[in-house]
Amino acid sequence: MVVGLALTLAWTTLCLGGYLAGTMVWTAGAVGTLTVLGGIGWMAGRGPGPRTLHLAWLIPLPFLLYALASTVWVAPAPWLAWREWHLWFQAWLVFGLVLHCGLGRAQTWTLVGTLALLVLVGTGMAAYQRFVDPTWMMLGRTQAAQFVGRSAGMFGIPNSFAGLIGLLLPVCLVLLFSRVVRPAAKILCAWLALLLLFALVLTGSRGGWIALGLALLAWPFLGTGDWRRRVWGGLAGLVLAASAFGLLHRYSDEARQRLEPLLDGRLEASRPILWRAGWQMWQEAPWLGRGAASYNVLFEQYRPRGFHDEPRWAHNDHLNTLTDYGLVGFALWAGGGAVLLWRGGLAMRRARREGRGGDLLQHWRWRLGLLLGLMAFGLHLGVDFHTKIPALILAAAVISALLVRDDPAWRRPCRPVMAVAGLALLLGGVIFWSGTRAIPAYRAEDLRSEARRSIDRFARTGEGELRRLIPAAKADFIRAVRIDAANGQAWSDLAYATVQGWHAQGGDLVTLGRYAELAADEALDRCPLIAEFWVRKAVALDIQRGRPETESCYRRALELAPNFAGWWFYYAYHLQAFPNKKAEALAAAEKGLTLDRYYRGGEALQQQILRRR
Repeated sequence: MVVGLALTLAWTTLCLGGYLAGTMVWTAGAVGTLTVLGGIGWMAGRGPGPRTLHLAWLIPLPFLLYALASTVWVAPAPWLAWREWHLWFQAWLVFGLVLHCGLGRAQTWTLVGTLALLVLVGTGMAAYQRFVDPTWMMLGRTQAAQFVGRSAGMFGIPNSFAGLIGLLLPVCLVLLFSRVVRPAAKILCAWLALLLLFALVLTGSRGGWIALGLALLAWPFLGTGDWRRRVWGGLAGLVLAASAFGLLHRYSDEARQRLEPLLDGRLEASRPILWRAGWQMWQEAPWLGRGAASYNVLFEQYRPRGFHDEPRWAHNDHLNTLTDYGLVGFALWAGGGAVLLWRGGLAMRRARREGRGGDLLQHWRWRLGLLLGLMAFGLHLGVDFHTKIPALILAAAVISALLVRDDPAWRRPCRPVMAVAGLALLLGGVIFWSGTRAIPAYRAEDLRSEARRSIDRFARTGEGELRRLIPAAKADFIRAVRIDAANGQAWSDLAYATVQGWHAQGGDLVTLGRYAELAADEALDRCPLIAEFWVRKAVALDIQRGRPETESCYRRALELAPNFAGWWFYYAYHLQAFPNKKAEALAAAEKGLTLDRYYRGGEALQQQILRRR
């Protein structure tokens, strides 16, 4: 089971951190299978006596149940909410597996060694990206222009790699300066720490640097009981942190470009916009939130003029959780994390009092390193979305379990009858979840996202042949909605591909419009708050010629996304077909140009309307 868990972590991390739905098809299946194997082993491998339940496993359960309720009853786009809940559930299962199974020294080192090896592999990739090919990414992808010059390792985003480094680097540093560690192990820790610091610099992640620095400042206060040593240690930490930032600023051009805006008091432009939108969303439903995975669905209603990015999350997991789940959900989420850190600190103090020094994994400094890593991870969540990246949340679940699992105060005997009943219920739920919920949802999203990516790539670069690309994409969209009929985006993309099929294969435009209208209606049934779905229906009605409700669909889309330039151009193109609406068409096109002067085809549409006028 432990080897399988290690391979699952490696697979998920190396495949762009599990960002792609195709990766999560296998990860979800592996986590479900490992849970079944771990549960059977927990029952069969401990003799006839009572089984031991680690109560720390119950800490995330209140938030998990609350998130499930939000997914079922509040979420505006249930298919997005379910995928988010699947990730929370998988992290909880991995947390429970590490708490209850593979407690031996060899199994623990297998998990820790896997994480360390992954970071080392990522460091090699980061060096390749920095010094050989800045556009290289895993799985044949090309790095986004905004991240060129920064290293992301096996992830798509440099900040995600910095988050993984922040989890493990404190352990290396604490053990390096520990007197109980043997010289050979210290050399290994020093080598690892230098490589990880090198990789952290290559990421250019200011949030990662600051979060790690703040977490390490807590080291003297957690690592000693003498107040004088705490004060002097804190001052020394401040000096070292300031010196490190000074060296980066002086000798690294890339780091200087990243640090100078902070030194000048200038924040980056995009994050404050995303945070302001999230804050406005939360104020409209402060107690229960707007529903799981609602941020991206509702963002268009709060998009400011001139902002063109397409955010999936708020770039602040604390705010994102507050927006989606309200004060109640945030209290359960943050409170669960705080309890885990608190119990980890108590376990560290207990190990220090008892003087456990025979085994490094039982030593209090080992727990101190894990605690500092989790603190850095938690601080970094204030500017990023690590809990939405599968590899990062699974790695954090493993580290959290290693921190608290040896605390004897949280182990309780469980009667065999209760253990069998509870385990049967859990394993039945896991099998049902894996086979009928998670894997089909990920499989459908994989088909949808790859097909849509091929269409968007053709629109952007002209790569491929439209007469072959559209029929293949349409077939994938049909397969996706058959696998997971709840995926509203797949229905919308099916409507889009159906209309585009006329350009590829010809046919009766009115008939195609009727089929596209049915698909768009299915999308709107899943979520009527997404402007794109209304546009898909409007286009489907447009090509049927003379449907009176067409304009109302366009207007509804513009109500939901008033500052998205693309929908204004769609509306202008619709209006310019009517001789008595040329002025309105020109006004809509000009509105789109004021929102995005560089929108592809915008000026050509404006000139076309003027010529016809």
